[in-house]
Formats: sequence, C-alpha cells, structure tokens
Amino acid sequence: MESTRTYLRKYFLPWAVFCLVITMAGILIPVREMRSLGLEGANQANLRTHTEELTEGRLLEFTLDLPSDTAKEIGFFFTVNQHTFTAGTLHLSAMDGGTLLEEKAFPLKDVTEDQFLFLPLGETARAADRLTIHLYSDASSMGPSVWLNETTVTPGSASFDGVPLSKSLVYNLTYTVQAHHYQKPVLAGLILLLVGIGIYSVGGFAPGVRKSREGQASWFVMPSIKEILLLGAAGLLTALLFFYLYDTRIRIAQNTTEKAPVLKSDGGTLPVDEAHGTVSQIVKPKEDSLTGLGVLFYLQEGAALTEGTMHAKVTDLTLAGVMCETDIEASRFISGEYIGLLFDNSQTGVRDHVYRIDLTFSRELWDSGLEMMTSTEGLCVNAYLYFNIFLKKFFFFMFLGVELFLCIFWYTAFVRRAPLEHVFLVTILFFGLIYNVMLTPQMVPDEAKHIDMAYRYSNELLGYESLGDMKCLMRADDAAMEFTASPSFGNYRNIYYGLFSRVQDDTMVEAQVSSNIEGSFLLYAPAVFGMTLARLLGWGTVPMLLVARYLNLVVFALLVYFGMRRLPFGKMTLFVLAILPVNVQQCTSFSHDAMVHGILFFYCCLCLQVIFSGERLTGQRMLLLFLSEFFLIYCKSGSYVPLCLLPFLIPSDCYGSRRRKTVGTAALMSIPALLFLMKYVQMMTGIVTTTAATSVVSTGNGAEYLSGYTVGYFLKDPLELVYMMANTFLDKTGFYLESMIGYKLGWVEIETSMLVVLLFWFLLFLSVCDRSEDRIYIRKSQRIIMLFACLGSTGLILLGMLLQWTPVGHVSIEGVQGRYFLPFMPVLLAACKNRTVILKGRIDRGIAAAATAGQLLTLALMIRQVTMV
Repeated sequence: MESTRTYLRKYFLPWAVFCLVITMAGILIPVREMRSLGLEGANQANLRTHTEELTEGRLLEFTLDLPSDTAKEIGFFFTVNQHTFTAGTLHLSAMDGGTLLEEKAFPLKDVTEDQFLFLPLGETARAADRLTIHLYSDASSMGPSVWLNETTVTPGSASFDGVPLSKSLVYNLTYTVQAHHYQKPVLAGLILLLVGIGIYSVGGFAPGVRKSREGQASWFVMPSIKEILLLGAAGLLTALLFFYLYDTRIRIAQNTTEKAPVLKSDGGTLPVDEAHGTVSQIVKPKEDSLTGLGVLFYLQEGAALTEGTMHAKVTDLTLAGVMCETDIEASRFISGEYIGLLFDNSQTGVRDHVYRIDLTFSRELWDSGLEMMTSTEGLCVNAYLYFNIFLKKFFFFMFLGVELFLCIFWYTAFVRRAPLEHVFLVTILFFGLIYNVMLTPQMVPDEAKHIDMAYRYSNELLGYESLGDMKCLMRADDAAMEFTASPSFGNYRNIYYGLFSRVQDDTMVEAQVSSNIEGSFLLYAPAVFGMTLARLLGWGTVPMLLVARYLNLVVFALLVYFGMRRLPFGKMTLFVLAILPVNVQQCTSFSHDAMVHGILFFYCCLCLQVIFSGERLTGQRMLLLFLSEFFLIYCKSGSYVPLCLLPFLIPSDCYGSRRRKTVGTAALMSIPALLFLMKYVQMMTGIVTTTAATSVVSTGNGAEYLSGYTVGYFLKDPLELVYMMANTFLDKTGFYLESMIGYKLGWVEIETSMLVVLLFWFLLFLSVCDRSEDRIYIRKSQRIIMLFACLGSTGLILLGMLLQWTPVGHVSIEGVQGRYFLPFMPVLLAACKNRTVILKGRIDRGIAAAATAGQLLTLALMIRQVTMV
C-alpha cells in the first residue's frame, strides 16, 4: 500500500474535488419530478360520504386552476354504490368556458368496483389556465358517485346540478415541475466523500494476488465401491418414493378431466319416475376440445340404489355420429355428483358443435329417490374438456431429473469432496428448477403484483410508454395467459405444453394490472432482464416467465456463493438457510426477496469475514462493505439498517491502528444513516404525522380498508405498545418458526409436514455446533452487539407492520411472516454459537445430505398436495 501522504495527495484530494463537483451539479441542474394534487388527507378508511348518484340529466361540475402547463391527466375516485351496472355510459369532459377540450367515455358495465377513472389532458387542455370538468352519465335510475374528502379542503370547487358542494372531491391531478434539489445532492456528495475517507482509512486499494491452483483436486475422482453402493441405495429409495406418489396420486390425477359448466343448476330437480323414464337434452358446449359430457344427479335422503341401470347415449348432431353409448349401474350414482359420459375419442375444433344426450332409466330406478338436477334449459350439464394424461410425463421427467441430481450431488459432495459452496450451487440451482415448475407463476404470495411491476420495468427498457397505475401495455399472448394462485392441473398443463413455445401474437394491448407495490429497479433487475431478453427473442409467455424467475434465483445463488466463500466459519449454517423450502420458493419467483435475501446474506458474510478472519482490511473490501450497505438500505424499506452496526465490531488490527479504525468505522456507520435519511425521510415524516383520521390499513387484496395504529396513539399510551409486542411474541412465535422454514408453501395452501420444520431446525442447531479443534471464540461484547442488531431489525419489521398493516383493535401485530427474519439469521445464529455441545467429528457433508433429503421430502409432500383431486 502507498504511504498516507502519497495516497492523500494522489487520490483523496482529487476524489474530494470530484465529490464537490457532483454536489454542485446536482444543485444547479434542475430535475423533472412528478407531483399530484387532490389526494391530500384522503384514503379508503376515512371515505364516508359521496355525491349523489350520477344519472341521466344530472351534472357534476368541477373547476380547477391548473398549477402547471404540464398536467398529464385528472382522475376522480368513483364509487359504484354497491350497484352492478349492465348498461349506460359515464362521461368525463374537460371544458374551457364553452369550448370542449377533451372527452372520454367509460361503459358502466366495466366499472365494477370503487376506482379512479382518468381523463387524459392534451396540449390544448394543458394550455388553459382554468379547467372545468363535467361528469355525467346516461344511466336511467342507478349511477356512480364521486367520493368526498372528509379531512382536507383541496384546490378546486365542485357543484352538483348547480348547487355548490361543501366538501372537496377526491381527485388526482398529475403534473410535472422542474425543481432544484439541495438536500439530496449535498447528502450524495457527503456519502461519496465518506466512501473516499473509508478507503483512505485502510490505506487504499491493495494490489491483486492471483491464487495458485497447485494442490487442488483433479476434476475427476473415481468413486469407491462403497460410495457407489450408497448412491445406488439413495437412488432406489428415491425411485420407491416416486413410485408411491405415482401409484397413490399421479395415476389417479392423470385420469381426471378438466370440467367447464354448460348448463348451470337452478336449484330444482326432476324425479326419475315413469313420466321421466326417458329424457333428452340438447346442449352446445362452445368448447374447442371435448372428451365427454356430464349430467348432475341427486339422491333423496335415505335413498339407497342397489338395482337398475341407466342407458346413456351422446350424439354429435353436427356430425350425425354417436360419441358415447354406455350403461351406468345404480351403484355409481352419488348425490351431488356428475355422471360422466366420456367419448370413445376426444374431439378438437368442436366449438360450434351441438350434442344430444339421451337417458333411459330401467324400471328399478323409477321412484327410487334418484333425481336429476335441472337448469333453466333442462338438465344440469358439464363439459369434460381434456384428460390430464400429461401429468405422467411431467412427473416422470421430474423423477429423471431428481435421479440425475442425486448422482451429481453425491459425486460433488462425497466423492470429489468439492468445497461446500460448489455443493451449494449444484443443490440450489437444481431445486430452483423444480420449484419453478412446481410452484407455477402466481402461486407464490403477491407474485401477480411482482410480475406486473417487472413487466412495467421491461416496457421501460424496450421504450414503451407508461399507461398509469391501473393499466400496462402487454403482448396479447401475455395478457391472455391464465395462471391461478391456487394449485391446479391447468397451471401444470400451461407449463407442459408451453415450455418451448414461441409468441403467436406480439401485438401490444392494454391490460389491467394489479400492481400496488413500489420496488426499486435494483430489486427486480434479474427478472426484468430475463423478461426483456425473452421478449426480444420472441419466446412465448411460459418460457418468458420461467426464465425471468430462474434468473432471480441464479443471482441469489451467486450472491450466496461468493458470500459463503468469504465465511471463516458458519458455511453449513448459510447452506441450510439458503435451501430452506420457503427461501427457495421466494427466490424462484418474481418476488424481490431473491435480491433482498441475496444481498443481505452476502453483507452478513462480508461482515463476519472482516470481524473474525483477522485479515487486514483493503480498499477493495471496504468498497464492498460500502456497496453492500447502499443496497441494504433499499431492502424492505430500510428495516435491516440496524445490521449496519456490525462494522463497529471490526478489530483495530484490521485497520492497522486505532485512529484508522475510528475514521473507517465513522465512515461505515455514517453512510447508511445518511442513505436512510435521503431515501426514507419523507416516509418517516408521513408515518409520524399520520393521525387516526388519515391512517388506513387493508385487510388484504383491498377487500376492506380500516383505520390503523399511529405513532401518536402509542405516545399517549406507551404500555399499549408493550402489550402489543408481548401478545405478538406469545401468539405468533410458533407461526414465525414454522413459516421461516416453510411449513405451508404457496399462498399457505400447500401444507408440507411438521417433520420438515423439525428437521431443518435440528440441522440449523447442528450447524452452529463447533468441533473441539475448530472452536470459534466470540467475545461477550460481540455477541451483544450482534444480537442487538438482529433485535433492532426485528423491531423495525414489527413496528412497520404494526403501523401499516394492523387494524385498530387487534391485540397482536398482523402481516409478519417468518421469512422476514431470514436475512439476518446468519448473524443471529453466529451470535448463538453454543459452548456446551461439541461435535467429535466433522459432519458438514452429512448435514448437507440431510438438508437435501429434507428438500426431497418437501418435494414429495408438495406433489401429494397439488395432485389431490
């Protein structure tokens, strides 16, 4: 390293000048920023009154002085008044005096819920100083209304049929302004200067040292007979497990059919008697593919059918051919179930075909209590669309993949005895492939919203314009693709038949989106790049979604891999944490948890390295710490910022002197604090100033909006906060421990087993136990600070969900899941390394094998759950 004076003159002073230039440029150059008018103080929890209904002949008039000539659109928050509209049109028109400037019509049948409806403003409208908006509809009796602002008087005036309104309308006018910023440029310049100070404190960048490859094991190692036999036993057990799943679940599931209603039940029944001994029904299913039809039957209470048959025939009247003719035994009738009349050969391209069902009942079934469910057009009929035969191949290829993985894992971990980080890469990348197709798109919590967000960013990269918060341009194929949040054979059918598909219709169309998640591009970058690449290559929707999800996992795996290489101890702990079922689920999806967990795992590994390795700090390592802290601030709204206390534990020897440590530590502690202020000062101000009237939380998916807790509420009664935290600890600890592992996957619908939870927690316990010859000494003061950092992150997570998710009246904090605590678990478990349980030998490879077995068990349990019929 260069001398202090040389480094100061050669590098640091020019860097300080550069920081000053950046600061001045940021202050002097104006930036365009989006602003909004009309929403002040309004939210879903405090909306109580609205205008009268807009029906034919009634007019709501709103006048506003435009704050800027850059106004983009104006929208009003409408309520449907619990009506279901079938006809009529709602009109919004912008007027300047008596001149019509802009107009937009909205079919009322498309207005199904409370929502904003926006009127775009063109150049002529934006040039006007004052704008008058007319809102009216041609609904005859029932119409929508506009919500009124209960707490704030906002700019503009409104009148209904010429009568002025005392309250302001809830509206949203968006416009842009050119503004000079001072706070952010000064903070940015100060942060850059602190980065230079931090690197200066360790003497600058050290020259790179190329590691020698001498002494490394050869690429191929011949396994022993014992190792081959053990691998064979593992492969045989896996084969038996898959055979059990095939015989008890997959074989049954593949013989089921997807159903679609043709004639829905009206609640009535038709008795099987002499008068209805023969029944015919004409149906037109309007389905492209068909494997049969089903008729719904009902048994009266106490009825027991033992004798008799029903002769059934289905005729395709379009082709004049009999598709099915069979006899149904009495014992096959089950109350409330359809009797399937499956065709001898499946049909395709039969959307316009008409069919006749003929049913003839033997005398033994007359007056037996057997009844036919009816519809408005006769019998109640279902269409059987297709069989799920593809499931056999789907899971057979999965079985082959598992067997191949076992061979690679066994060779890597036990034969070649590769470094643990290499074993981790093999393991996580394989299970990522499996989770990618088992937990299909939208089956991971909130993934639909994350997909919408990633699609928006992809559109920006490809140069497509934004359509606002509620709409997004999508390829027609992407907009039409249907995946369900719950497990379904339709999801797996989409994957199986669409895996290598090409886009058929890449026309960009407007699509409704449900994204209300604000996430930095950084957190979506891997998925966005994967989605964009797939679109450029013309891939279909399924490969686009799967590739984007898998790239998320790849980036997570690489971050953990490079973090694991740096760890002086605890590699096995990180291995187990990274392949927990819930973590693999989240990281193999569009969720930004992949980046959050990857960045924080890497940061924790980097901190543990510089604290416990005893190596001298270099400029490169200092820069990595700064970058990790920068990214950490963007994770989960800064909830993990207390982890930035960890650099305080770096020993003076790593800096070279106490003075250098003081300077370097000050830089490492100051940068995240400044970043937090720069990023979240507005959010913190909003939280502190929120009152009971303006606080709002959602019960989920916008189903209901309620008042939430506020900072002022707990300042008046601090004991309530203590009680809330205590109740949360007592009520939710068990749930946190289960959900941190992944007891229930998907939208908590796919239940695994408590055995999986207990297994992984036991493996985590073993992973923090030392061997007698490899004991790591952690001082008490170090443990205290590490625990304090983890508890601080826990507190911020709980406090955030308390203020933003928990309705008033709840006695414990809602919305927190165990996976929120995963990012700081490497530090927490390191601080909890015990001194009493000592291992006699090294069992890292055994723990890795047991964790892999736990994942295979989880996979088997998932297959059993999703194939239930």
